[in-house]
Amino acid sequence: MGKGRVVANRYRLEEELGRGGMGVVWRAADLELGRQVTLKRSLDEDAGQIRREARIGAGLLHANVVTVFDTVVDGDARWLVTEYLAARSLEELVDDGGPLPEDRVRKIGAQLAAALAGMHARGIVHRDVKPGNVLVTADDVAKLTDLGIARWTEVTRTGGAQLTGTLGYVAPEVADGAEAGPASDVFSLGATLYAAIEGRSPWGSGEDGPFAQMRRAAGGRPVPAERAGPFAPVLAALMARHPADRPTAAEAVTLLTADAPAPRRSRRRLRRRLLTAAAVVAVAVLVTGFVLTRTDPPAPAPAVAAAAPNTLGADPAATDPCAAISTDALASFGEPFVDPEVLTFGTCAVTTTLADGTGQVQTRFALTGPLRYPTRPPVPGKMGEIERPEAKNGTCERAISLADANRVVVTSYPVTEAREAPVCAISEAVLSGVLPMLANGPLPRRTQPFPAWSLAHVDACGLLGTAAVSAAAGRTPPPDHEFGGWGCTWEADPRTITVDFDREWPLEADEDVPGERIRLGSRTAIVAPVPGGKPQCAVTIIHRSYTPVLPVLRGTPASREELAVVTLEDTGAAGGDALCAGARTLAATVAARLPS
Repeated sequence: MGKGRVVANRYRLEEELGRGGMGVVWRAADLELGRQVTLKRSLDEDAGQIRREARIGAGLLHANVVTVFDTVVDGDARWLVTEYLAARSLEELVDDGGPLPEDRVRKIGAQLAAALAGMHARGIVHRDVKPGNVLVTADDVAKLTDLGIARWTEVTRTGGAQLTGTLGYVAPEVADGAEAGPASDVFSLGATLYAAIEGRSPWGSGEDGPFAQMRRAAGGRPVPAERAGPFAPVLAALMARHPADRPTAAEAVTLLTADAPAPRRSRRRLRRRLLTAAAVVAVAVLVTGFVLTRTDPPAPAPAVAAAAPNTLGADPAATDPCAAISTDALASFGEPFVDPEVLTFGTCAVTTTLADGTGQVQTRFALTGPLRYPTRPPVPGKMGEIERPEAKNGTCERAISLADANRVVVTSYPVTEAREAPVCAISEAVLSGVLPMLANGPLPRRTQPFPAWSLAHVDACGLLGTAAVSAAAGRTPPPDHEFGGWGCTWEADPRTITVDFDREWPLEADEDVPGERIRLGSRTAIVAPVPGGKPQCAVTIIHRSYTPVLPVLRGTPASREELAVVTLEDTGAAGGDALCAGARTLAATVAARLPS
C-alpha cells in the first residue's frame, strides 16, 4: 500500500512518516473534511491493538497530547486516524541542531509535565516518555505522541527508535524489574529534558551496548550533567533515584515554570511546599487529558481545580449522582422516587409514577468517562453540545460531555404500561436541572461513605492477574479502566474480557433470572450465556447482600446485592454456551480476590 492509495474511501496516503518492526505511519489527506491527518496501521494486522490505542486516546483531550480522531477499516486492515502535526520530534531537533537552551527546554518540559499530570489524574501511565515520542512545532508547542502500547514505540518519524533509545530514558525501578508508575513517567520526563539540554541520555550514549545502559539505569547512576547549569537541580529532582523523592507531574509543572528552581528534596517536603503556593491552582487548571497502566484507584477526570465549573471536580468518583437530580424538575410529570441502591456506583435511578395513572417511567442518571469513539473530538476545557439521539424502543437518551471530558448520560424508559409516556421530556427535565449545578461548580459530593466491605473501594482491573487474562485471551492486553475503577476491559481480538460492578435486587432465588447457580468459594454465582448480539457468557458473582439505609421503592425487595459480573466474549465462537467454561474459570479468580 503506497502513496496515492485511498483508505476507507476517505483518506489518501500522501507521505510515509515512519516505519518500524510493528507498524507504519502515514500523513494523509482527509478527502471529506479537507484536512491533513496521520494514519497508523499495525504491520501484523493486529486490529485489536489499533482499537485499544483508539479507546485510550479517544477521550484523552489535552493541548499537549496528539488527538485521536477515529479508527477505520479498509479490507483486512484497521487504521488509527489522529491529528497531523507539522512538527519534528525532540529527538530530531537535538540530533540535527544540538542541545537546546534552558528556556526552551523549560517551555517544552512544562507542557509535557501538564500532559502527564492529566494522564496520571485519570490513573494512566504513559510508560515510554522519551525524545522520540515528543513532537515540537516551529513555535515550540510540544505534544506527547504514541498513545498506545509498548510495541508502538518503534514507530517514529525517523523510522524507529531501538531498544537502546527506550533504555536511555527508563526509570531505575523499571530497569530493576518493577512495574512503571506515575513516578516512572516523571523520571522519564526528566531524562528527556536532560537529553534536550545535554545532547545525550542520562544513561550514556548507548555505544557500549544496551546492557551497560541497563546496569547504569538499574543502579540509578546517571552521567553527570555538564551543560545544565542552574537547571541541574530541576533535573535532579525529576530524576531522583527513589520514586518517592520525585515531584508529581503537576508539581513538575511548577518546578519548570518557576523563576528559581527548587533544590532536590523528599517528595513529602516538596509537596508540602508546593501545595501552599497559589501557583498550584493554576497548575491544576492546566491539566486535562492519556496510556497503559493504572496504579491507584482511578480518577477519570483531569486534575482540575476543586471548584471548576462544568466538571466533576478533582475526584469524579466521589460525585453523588442522586444528589445531582432535582426531583422538582420531575414533579410536573408525577411522583418521583430516588433509589440510590441499584445499578453501578456512578448511577442513580429515579422512578416516576406518572400523574395520569398510566404507569411508571424509570430514569437513569449516569456518570461515565469519556467516549471511546466520539463522533467529533471534544474541545479541551469546554462543554460539548447536548446530544439528543432519536428515541428507540421507547427509550430516550440525553447526554453531554463535560469540560473535563467526563460525561453525564440521562436515559428514560417506561417500566410498566406507560407506552405513551413523555420519556424524552423527562430526560430533558433531569438534564436541565443538572446543568445549572454544573455551571456553579462540580456536582455534590457523597455525604455517606460506602461501607468498608463495598466493591466501591475495589479496583476492577486488579481482580484478574496477568496469568488469568493471558490464559483466557491468548495474550495479555492492557486493561481499559471504566469510570471510578468500577469496571475493566481487556480486549484481545477475537476475545474480550470484562469485569463490572453492579447493584441489584436479590438474584439467587429469582426465577426470572436465568442461568446455572454455582458456588465459587463462599459465594453464589449465576452462569448464563448473554442473549442476542455477539457470543458471550457472563458469570454474576454475588459479593454481598445488604439492607439499604434509605427507603427502597415500594413494591421492591427490602434488600440489595452488590455484584461482580465477569463476561467473556469471542466473536469467533459458535455461541455463548461455548464460552461459559472459560468465563467460570475467570470468575473463580475474581471471586477469590473479592474482599471478605
